[in-house]
Amino acid sequence: MVVYADVIFLINFISAYIMLYILGKAINKVRIRKKRLFLASVLGAAGAAVVFCVEMPTALSYLTRILAVFLMIFTAFFEQRKQLLNQMLWLVLMSGIMIFSMMLITALIKNTVSVVIKAGIVYFDIPPKVFLFAFILSYFVLIFFLKVFKNRKNKKYYIMSVTHNDKTVTVTALFDSGNLLKEPVTGKYVSILEWDYVKKLFGAEYEFSDIENHAEEMKLWVIPFNSIGNSSGMLFAFLADNITIPEEKKIIDKTFIGIYGGVLSKNKEYHALINAGLL
Repeated sequence: MVVYADVIFLINFISAYIMLYILGKAINKVRIRKKRLFLASVLGAAGAAVVFCVEMPTALSYLTRILAVFLMIFTAFFEQRKQLLNQMLWLVLMSGIMIFSMMLITALIKNTVSVVIKAGIVYFDIPPKVFLFAFILSYFVLIFFLKVFKNRKNKKYYIMSVTHNDKTVTVTALFDSGNLLKEPVTGKYVSILEWDYVKKLFGAEYEFSDIENHAEEMKLWVIPFNSIGNSSGMLFAFLADNITIPEEKKIIDKTFIGIYGGVLSKNKEYHALINAGLL
């Protein structure tokens, strides 16, 4: 089997860029810096090409591979370098899912799979069209796995008390790992509470549809937000005196509570969303 260094480099560059992008967006939830991702992917691809195409002892091959992964993560997510080990483990897990998926998909198409594995790097000796199809499909398998994993991992409920105007309401709240919304001026995190509970804090007798007419007396803030399915929007919020989360032994003073006019959970499992930045 003939292995070409440029092919190894190109395939690993594309794979590294995709997985680093997913790692940043779905796992780290940080701003993606494309220049850093590009450089990190070059480093990772170069390391893979060296490991695969240069004769060296097995131990040195694995050491070079680990160093390449380290440099990839360090370059792409320098601000989160304290979480380096966790990010490296995530990248290894994601690589394993994609490789296993590609091997399974290829085997279903061709019955047999011809591969060469060196220091965790896999080279598929298959037609380009089959490789491209398997690669794209394995990407969707990876996304599906991450969504299932994160939904199960992050679905955690807490008892949360919100105090404002010398009144307190206590509700079941869902820890919202996807919510890192901040009020842009103060930089304070914004959690969400249903209107039916907010109006108890304000002694309001009007409905949510009329809230705009009472925004001044309620001292509401208007906070811009972006969400999936909506390019942008505006959210009414108030600066609560404090919120208490007994399970985490946390009392958070002067934090924003966004007001949701509907029902957050169809089966009424929870009535508030805790901003991920608060825990």
